[in-house]
Amino acid sequence: MPTQTETKTRLKTVSTGLRSNMRRGRHAYLGLHGLAYDRLQMRREQVKTLRATLFDDLAEKGETTVKQAEVLFKRAQKGAWENYAGTTDKLTDALPIKIKSRVETLEDELEELQASFDRLSKSAAKEAKKAKKKAAKTTKAAKKVVTEAVTETLKANAETAEPIIETKVETPAVKTETKTPRHIPYYNDVKRYDPLASEDVVRKIVNHCGIALRSEDARYVACSDESERVTVRESWLKRKLGLTALDADLDKKVLAVCDLMQRDQKKNRVTFYYLLAKKERLLDTL
Repeated sequence: MPTQTETKTRLKTVSTGLRSNMRRGRHAYLGLHGLAYDRLQMRREQVKTLRATLFDDLAEKGETTVKQAEVLFKRAQKGAWENYAGTTDKLTDALPIKIKSRVETLEDELEELQASFDRLSKSAAKEAKKAKKKAAKTTKAAKKVVTEAVTETLKANAETAEPIIETKVETPAVKTETKTPRHIPYYNDVKRYDPLASEDVVRKIVNHCGIALRSEDARYVACSDESERVTVRESWLKRKLGLTALDADLDKKVLAVCDLMQRDQKKNRVTFYYLLAKKERLLDTL
């Protein structure tokens, strides 16, 4: 049977072990909370990173979508102009000669009216401002001159008793300016590459393009744009000139004219079409 001393020693040992185990348990409990906190922080950082990455990806995709939409819009716009020009050309070719000449005349008149309207709209604001300033300055002077003139006339009539003789001021005839036909600027541009170019051929190309030449994008050929080269191939080489070669061969013909006009920062569409037709010896068929 254990003595009282041994019993106390055993109780003390058990108590020490319990305290040690409890202390270790508390430490384990705190360590578990610390591990959970660390993992929570790690997850938060991962969520932030994923959120930022996702936002950047969405923003980049959004910019790409906008750019693609702009490209598609320009292609659609150019295609619409070209389809309009092709359809107009076919309808014009099917009309009788008298009606065809009348259509061309009406197109020329429309172009001239549009140009006149643009010039008037630009100068209207300037003229209005000038007129206001001149009116403000000359109103007082005009009143003074009229008053003095009336006073002198009354005095002269009182002295001489002679009636006042009215003099009519003849206005000079207004000179009418001759308007340049709309195909002339394009004809002058073509002559830089072919001094012996036919004015009639250039006029036909201008009529083929029609009102599409009013658009800044449609007036020039952008050789750096693949869709633009495809438009030239499909609308001019195939539909108008009737070429039936492979697309790859037709693309080479377009690139050849691009190289020929490489010094021109803006390549005039009429000149571009003229050079393509000349290389194919189809100017007489236009």
